[in-house]
Amino acid sequence: MIRRLLTYLAVFAAAILAVALLINFVMAVLVGGKQVDVPDVRGLSERDAFDALRRSGLTSACLGTEYSSDYPDSTVMIQDPPAGRNVKQGRKVFITLSRGPELRAIPYCVGKTLRTAELFIERSGFTVGALTMVTKDGTYDSEVIATDPPAGQSATSGKVVNILASKGLPRTKYILPDLTGKSLEAVRIQLGRLGVAVRQAGEEDEFTSARARVRSQEPPAGFFVGRGDTITVSVSSGSGGHIQI
Repeated sequence: MIRRLLTYLAVFAAAILAVALLINFVMAVLVGGKQVDVPDVRGLSERDAFDALRRSGLTSACLGTEYSSDYPDSTVMIQDPPAGRNVKQGRKVFITLSRGPELRAIPYCVGKTLRTAELFIERSGFTVGALTMVTKDGTYDSEVIATDPPAGQSATSGKVVNILASKGLPRTKYILPDLTGKSLEAVRIQLGRLGVAVRQAGEEDEFTSARARVRSQEPPAGFFVGRGDTITVSVSSGSGGHIQI
């Protein structure tokens, strides 16, 4: 009877020990677990990243997408935990996929002033590039004629935009005729039509007199003049003054 009781007690104790060992093993797996290094999956596609993490005993979850100029479209750009981190096997690694570089439209700058165009380009996220100035009829000074890339074209942020702008209307030059002996009034009318100013030398009075005639001129006949230039004349009668046409 006693021997049988001892046998039962031994079996019971062995069972308790086996259960304890099993519980300890399960807890070791659940609480402790094997440690693994997180692989670097940046630059991989979502499928390739999933496979790489699975081979390391890890799982993954995608948090979404963001624009990136460093990683191609649909590849992993961010991972958490980062590559090289030692974690428990079975840990979930969160990844974010790239949408590629953000594309923006080149702003429309034709017809705007150079300064306004530069502000438009910079505020749109682009970089102002080379400036080329040319002469073109029908445009005013510093008017933007074109951009490269052209308006409306999609480009990545920071793209260099070159500008072609106008110098304004071409400045026509005229050969200055011999004005000696001509009336001051006629000279004023003739040169005024060309946009040339006439300044009368001296301090004579009554320079508007119909009798006033040109005695000398500077520059002399044969020189080139154009719109915005000024010539100086002395007259036989009348008073000095400055005439701006």
